Amino acid sequence: MTWLSLALLSAFLSAAAAVTQKKILFKIDALIFSFLLSTVIMVMSLGVPFIVDITAVSGITLMVLILKSGINAFAFVLVMMMLERADISGTLPLLALTPGIAAILAFVMIGETITPLEILGIVLMIGGVLILERRPTGLGNIKAQRYIWTALFLFAVSAVLDKVLVSGYKTSAFVVLFYQHAVFLVVYTILIFSRKNPLGQRRISLRRFMTGEYTTVLLLISLVAVFTIGYRLTQLDAVKTGNVAMVLAVKRTSVFYASLIGGKMFSEKHLTVRLAGAAIIIAAGFIILRNVA
Repeated sequence: MTWLSLALLSAFLSAAAAVTQKKILFKIDALIFSFLLSTVIMVMSLGVPFIVDITAVSGITLMVLILKSGINAFAFVLVMMMLERADISGTLPLLALTPGIAAILAFVMIGETITPLEILGIVLMIGGVLILERRPTGLGNIKAQRYIWTALFLFAVSAVLDKVLVSGYKTSAFVVLFYQHAVFLVVYTILIFSRKNPLGQRRISLRRFMTGEYTTVLLLISLVAVFTIGYRLTQLDAVKTGNVAMVLAVKRTSVFYASLIGGKMFSEKHLTVRLAGAAIIIAAGFIILRNVA
Protein backbone atom coordinates (compact mmCIF):
# COMPACT_ATOMS: atom_id res chain seq x y z
CA MET A 1 0.00 0.00 0.00
CA THR A 2 1.13 3.57 -0.67
CA TRP A 3 1.65 6.05 2.16
CA LEU A 4 -1.50 7.90 1.10
CA SER A 5 -3.60 4.73 1.27
CA LEU A 6 -2.20 3.93 4.72
CA ALA A 7 -2.79 7.48 5.97
CA LEU A 8 -6.39 7.43 4.70
CA LEU A 9 -6.93 4.03 6.35
CA SER A 10 -5.54 5.50 9.58
CA ALA A 11 -8.01 8.41 9.29
CA PHE A 12 -10.99 6.10 8.75
CA LEU A 13 -9.99 3.86 11.68
CA SER A 14 -9.59 6.95 13.89
CA ALA A 15 -13.04 8.18 12.87
CA ALA A 16 -14.54 4.75 13.57
CA ALA A 17 -12.93 4.81 17.03
CA ALA A 18 -14.36 8.28 17.78
CA VAL A 19 -17.92 7.36 16.76
CA THR A 20 -17.78 4.12 18.76
CA GLN A 21 -16.44 6.01 21.77
CA LYS A 22 -19.43 8.37 21.65
CA LYS A 23 -21.78 5.38 21.57
CA ILE A 24 -20.09 3.83 24.62
CA LEU A 25 -20.23 7.10 26.57
CA PHE A 26 -24.02 6.89 26.61
CA LYS A 27 -23.59 3.84 28.89
CA ILE A 28 -20.57 4.48 31.14
CA ASP A 29 -18.74 7.60 32.25
CA ALA A 30 -15.60 8.92 30.58
CA LEU A 31 -13.06 7.93 33.25
CA ILE A 32 -14.32 4.35 33.54
CA PHE A 33 -14.25 4.08 29.75
CA SER A 34 -10.69 5.48 29.57
CA PHE A 35 -9.54 3.00 32.22
CA LEU A 36 -11.14 -0.01 30.54
CA LEU A 37 -9.85 1.01 27.11
CA SER A 38 -6.30 1.54 28.38
CA THR A 39 -6.43 -1.87 30.09
CA VAL A 40 -7.44 -3.64 26.87
CA ILE A 41 -4.84 -1.76 24.79
CA MET A 42 -2.10 -2.49 27.34
CA VAL A 43 -2.90 -6.19 27.19
CA MET A 44 -2.73 -6.04 23.39
CA SER A 45 0.63 -4.21 23.64
CA LEU A 46 2.38 -6.84 25.77
CA GLY A 47 4.05 -8.27 22.67
CA VAL A 48 5.94 -5.03 21.95
CA PRO A 49 8.93 -5.90 24.25
CA PHE A 50 9.48 -8.98 22.06
CA ILE A 51 9.73 -6.77 18.97
CA VAL A 52 11.84 -3.85 20.24
CA ASP A 53 14.07 -3.26 23.25
CA ILE A 54 11.97 -1.02 25.51
CA THR A 55 14.83 -0.64 28.00
CA ALA A 56 17.16 1.00 25.47
CA VAL A 57 16.26 4.53 26.55
CA SER A 58 18.26 7.02 28.58
CA GLY A 59 17.09 8.44 31.90
CA ILE A 60 16.21 11.83 30.40
CA THR A 61 14.35 10.17 27.53
CA LEU A 62 12.35 8.08 29.99
CA MET A 63 11.46 11.21 31.98
CA VAL A 64 10.23 12.98 28.85
CA LEU A 65 8.32 9.84 27.83
CA ILE A 66 6.52 9.66 31.17
CA LEU A 67 5.78 13.41 31.18
CA LYS A 68 4.48 13.34 27.61
CA SER A 69 2.36 10.24 28.26
CA GLY A 70 0.87 11.71 31.43
CA ILE A 71 -0.07 14.89 29.58
CA ASN A 72 -1.62 12.81 26.80
CA ALA A 73 -3.57 10.71 29.29
CA PHE A 74 -5.21 13.78 30.85
CA ALA A 75 -5.93 15.24 27.41
CA PHE A 76 -7.61 12.02 26.23
CA VAL A 77 -9.89 11.70 29.26
CA LEU A 78 -10.87 15.37 28.92
CA VAL A 79 -11.90 14.72 25.31
CA MET A 80 -13.95 11.74 26.48
CA MET A 81 -15.62 13.93 29.13
CA MET A 82 -16.37 16.46 26.40
CA LEU A 83 -17.90 13.81 24.11
CA GLU A 84 -19.92 12.54 27.06
CA ARG A 85 -21.57 15.95 27.42
CA ALA A 86 -21.68 17.41 23.90
CA ASP A 87 -22.34 16.66 20.22
CA ILE A 88 -19.56 14.90 18.31
CA SER A 89 -20.00 17.11 15.22
CA GLY A 90 -19.74 20.32 17.25
CA THR A 91 -16.75 19.38 19.37
CA LEU A 92 -14.50 16.88 17.59
CA PRO A 93 -13.52 19.28 14.74
CA LEU A 94 -11.95 21.58 17.32
CA LEU A 95 -9.28 18.92 17.93
CA ALA A 96 -7.96 19.72 14.44
CA LEU A 97 -6.77 23.02 15.93
CA THR A 98 -3.84 21.15 17.50
CA PRO A 99 -1.33 21.92 14.66
CA GLY A 100 -1.92 25.66 15.04
CA ILE A 101 -1.55 25.61 18.81
CA ALA A 102 1.47 23.30 18.52
CA ALA A 103 3.14 25.72 16.08
CA ILE A 104 2.74 28.56 18.58
CA LEU A 105 3.98 26.43 21.49
CA ALA A 106 6.95 25.17 19.45
CA PHE A 107 7.88 28.81 18.85
CA VAL A 108 7.70 29.53 22.60
CA MET A 109 9.16 26.25 23.95
CA ILE A 110 11.86 25.22 21.47
CA GLY A 111 12.42 28.37 19.42
CA GLU A 112 10.94 27.23 16.10
CA THR A 113 10.06 30.00 13.68
CA ILE A 114 6.49 30.75 12.57
CA THR A 115 6.38 31.40 8.82
CA PRO A 116 3.80 33.50 6.95
CA LEU A 117 2.11 30.30 5.68
CA GLU A 118 1.76 29.00 9.24
CA ILE A 119 0.25 32.33 10.28
CA LEU A 120 -2.20 32.03 7.36
CA GLY A 121 -3.10 28.52 8.52
CA ILE A 122 -3.72 29.72 12.07
CA VAL A 123 -5.94 32.56 10.80
CA LEU A 124 -7.95 30.06 8.71
CA MET A 125 -8.32 27.85 11.78
CA ILE A 126 -9.76 30.77 13.72
CA GLY A 127 -12.20 31.33 10.84
CA GLY A 128 -13.26 27.68 11.01
CA VAL A 129 -13.87 27.97 14.75
CA LEU A 130 -15.98 31.09 14.22
CA ILE A 131 -18.13 29.16 11.73
CA LEU A 132 -18.52 26.33 14.22
CA GLU A 133 -19.60 28.81 16.88
CA ARG A 134 -22.14 30.64 14.68
CA ARG A 135 -24.85 28.26 15.91
CA PRO A 136 -25.10 26.13 19.04
CA THR A 137 -22.40 23.47 18.83
CA GLY A 138 -23.04 21.55 22.00
CA LEU A 139 -20.35 23.54 23.79
CA GLY A 140 -22.73 25.74 25.71
CA ASN A 141 -21.90 23.74 28.81
CA ILE A 142 -19.11 25.61 30.60
CA LYS A 143 -17.47 22.35 31.69
CA ALA A 144 -17.42 21.09 28.09
CA GLN A 145 -15.74 24.32 26.96
CA ARG A 146 -13.12 24.02 29.68
CA TYR A 147 -12.46 20.38 28.81
CA ILE A 148 -11.92 20.95 25.08
CA TRP A 149 -9.63 23.97 25.37
CA THR A 150 -7.57 22.37 28.13
CA ALA A 151 -7.31 19.17 26.06
CA LEU A 152 -6.20 21.17 23.00
CA PHE A 153 -3.42 22.82 24.97
CA LEU A 154 -2.28 19.49 26.44
CA PHE A 155 -2.33 17.77 23.04
CA ALA A 156 -0.25 20.60 21.60
CA VAL A 157 2.34 20.31 24.40
CA SER A 158 2.40 16.55 23.85
CA ALA A 159 2.96 17.06 20.11
CA VAL A 160 6.00 19.25 20.81
CA LEU A 161 7.39 16.62 23.22
CA ASP A 162 6.75 13.94 20.56
CA LYS A 163 9.03 15.87 18.23
CA VAL A 164 11.68 16.12 20.95
CA LEU A 165 11.50 12.34 21.51
CA VAL A 166 11.43 11.15 17.90
CA SER A 167 13.62 13.81 16.26
CA GLY A 168 15.85 14.90 19.15
CA TYR A 169 16.34 11.67 21.12
CA LYS A 170 15.72 9.31 18.14
CA THR A 171 13.28 7.20 20.17
CA SER A 172 11.44 4.36 18.42
CA ALA A 173 7.74 5.10 17.87
CA PHE A 174 6.91 1.62 19.19
CA VAL A 175 8.75 2.40 22.43
CA VAL A 176 6.90 5.71 22.74
CA LEU A 177 3.52 4.00 22.27
CA PHE A 178 4.32 1.18 24.72
CA TYR A 179 5.26 3.58 27.54
CA GLN A 180 2.31 5.79 26.66
CA HIS A 181 -0.14 2.90 27.08
CA ALA A 182 1.48 1.90 30.39
CA VAL A 183 1.32 5.45 31.77
CA PHE A 184 -2.29 5.83 30.61
CA LEU A 185 -3.27 2.76 32.63
CA VAL A 186 -1.42 3.98 35.75
CA VAL A 187 -2.93 7.49 35.52
CA TYR A 188 -6.52 6.25 35.06
CA THR A 189 -6.16 3.70 37.86
CA ILE A 190 -5.02 6.44 40.25
CA LEU A 191 -7.80 8.80 39.14
CA ILE A 192 -10.51 6.15 39.54
CA PHE A 193 -9.52 5.06 43.01
CA SER A 194 -8.90 8.61 44.23
CA ARG A 195 -12.50 9.74 43.68
CA LYS A 196 -15.35 9.25 46.13
CA ASN A 197 -17.30 6.90 43.87
CA PRO A 198 -14.71 4.81 41.98
CA LEU A 199 -17.37 3.25 39.75
CA GLY A 200 -18.67 6.62 38.59
CA GLN A 201 -22.07 8.29 38.62
CA ARG A 202 -23.51 5.55 36.43
CA ARG A 203 -22.67 2.89 38.96
CA ILE A 204 -21.28 -0.37 37.55
CA SER A 205 -22.01 -3.49 39.57
CA LEU A 206 -20.75 -7.06 39.29
CA ARG A 207 -24.35 -8.27 39.09
CA ARG A 208 -25.05 -6.10 36.04
CA PHE A 209 -21.93 -7.48 34.37
CA MET A 210 -22.97 -11.05 35.22
CA THR A 211 -26.43 -10.53 33.71
CA GLY A 212 -24.81 -9.38 30.49
CA GLU A 213 -25.97 -5.75 30.63
CA TYR A 214 -22.47 -4.51 29.84
CA THR A 215 -21.52 -7.27 27.43
CA THR A 216 -22.15 -4.98 24.46
CA VAL A 217 -20.15 -2.18 26.10
CA LEU A 218 -17.17 -4.47 26.66
CA LEU A 219 -17.34 -5.66 23.06
CA LEU A 220 -17.44 -2.06 21.83
CA ILE A 221 -14.45 -1.14 24.03
CA SER A 222 -12.51 -4.05 22.54
CA LEU A 223 -13.49 -2.79 19.09
CA VAL A 224 -12.24 0.72 19.94
CA ALA A 225 -8.97 -0.82 21.15
CA VAL A 226 -8.54 -2.59 17.80
CA PHE A 227 -9.38 0.64 15.91
CA THR A 228 -6.93 2.60 18.09
CA ILE A 229 -4.03 0.20 17.62
CA GLY A 230 -4.93 -0.02 13.92
CA TYR A 231 -4.84 3.73 13.25
CA ARG A 232 -1.60 4.16 15.18
CA LEU A 233 0.15 1.33 13.35
CA THR A 234 -1.07 2.41 9.89
CA GLN A 235 0.07 5.95 10.66
CA LEU A 236 3.52 4.63 11.61
CA ASP A 237 3.68 2.56 8.40
CA ALA A 238 2.63 5.58 6.33
CA VAL A 239 5.39 7.71 7.87
CA LYS A 240 8.02 5.15 6.79
CA THR A 241 7.58 6.04 3.11
CA GLY A 242 5.58 9.28 3.16
CA ASN A 243 6.17 12.86 4.21
CA VAL A 244 5.54 13.06 7.96
CA ALA A 245 3.67 16.36 7.81
CA MET A 246 1.42 15.24 4.96
CA VAL A 247 0.67 11.93 6.69
CA LEU A 248 -0.45 13.86 9.78
CA ALA A 249 -2.53 16.23 7.65
CA VAL A 250 -4.33 13.34 5.92
CA LYS A 251 -4.80 11.60 9.28
CA ARG A 252 -6.56 14.68 10.68
CA THR A 253 -9.30 14.39 8.07
CA SER A 254 -10.65 11.79 10.50
CA VAL A 255 -12.48 14.54 12.40
CA PHE A 256 -14.51 15.34 9.28
CA TYR A 257 -15.49 11.69 8.75
CA ALA A 258 -16.31 11.24 12.43
CA SER A 259 -18.39 14.43 12.49
CA LEU A 260 -20.30 13.38 9.35
CA ILE A 261 -20.96 9.78 10.44
CA GLY A 262 -21.52 10.60 14.10
CA GLY A 263 -23.69 13.61 13.31
CA LYS A 264 -25.94 11.51 11.09
CA MET A 265 -26.01 8.54 13.48
CA PHE A 266 -26.89 10.63 16.54
CA SER A 267 -29.23 13.02 14.64
CA GLU A 268 -27.27 16.14 15.58
CA LYS A 269 -28.42 19.62 14.49
CA HIS A 270 -26.68 22.20 12.26
CA LEU A 271 -24.52 19.44 10.72
CA THR A 272 -23.86 21.27 7.42
CA VAL A 273 -22.49 24.36 9.17
CA ARG A 274 -20.36 22.26 11.48
CA LEU A 275 -18.91 20.25 8.60
CA ALA A 276 -18.04 23.50 6.77
CA GLY A 277 -16.17 24.74 9.84
CA ALA A 278 -14.42 21.38 10.20
CA ALA A 279 -13.34 21.42 6.53
CA ILE A 280 -11.77 24.89 6.90
CA ILE A 281 -9.90 23.88 10.07
CA ILE A 282 -8.58 20.71 8.37
CA ALA A 283 -7.51 22.68 5.27
CA ALA A 284 -5.63 25.09 7.53
CA GLY A 285 -3.94 22.10 9.17
CA PHE A 286 -2.73 20.97 5.73
CA ILE A 287 -1.18 24.41 5.17
CA ILE A 288 0.61 24.40 8.53
CA LEU A 289 1.80 20.79 8.43
CA ARG A 290 2.87 20.91 4.76
CA ASN A 291 4.86 24.04 5.47
CA VAL A 292 6.87 22.40 8.27
CA ALA A 293 7.80 19.36 6.16
